[in-house]
Amino acid sequence: MKRHNKSSLFLMELILSILLFSLCSAVCVQLFVAAYQKEQDAQALTWAAMLCDSVAAQIRTGEKDFDFYVTSYDSSFRPCEDEENPAWRLNVVSGTADDGQTRIARLFVYPCSQSPASLPPEDAAIYEICVAY
Repeated sequence: MKRHNKSSLFLMELILSILLFSLCSAVCVQLFVAAYQKEQDAQALTWAAMLCDSVAAQIRTGEKDFDFYVTSYDSSFRPCEDEENPAWRLNVVSGTADDGQTRIARLFVYPCSQSPASLPPEDAAIYEICVAY
């Protein structure tokens, strides 16, 4: 009889250990998923800033005249003119400042997963910059 009690106590301890290990594993997996998502967001923000900076430099130097410009990119931020479902878009909208002489261009990068009907691209932008030239 004593032997039966010791084995059931050991089994109970083993079950509790497995339960505790499973709980800790679930928390760790959630932390890894959150860290991965933050890394993906940071990478997208970095690429968006580099793209906007490149186009802003072209605007400032007068290399191109951008009244309205849209470029699509795939998930790796490579230009994809032929792809039907791009992951990102870079929009440039230019206008004139209040003084009537200075031109202003707004550049913004937004994910294409946002449907244009539900949210304007300017509101869905992950990065936006204004350039006066």
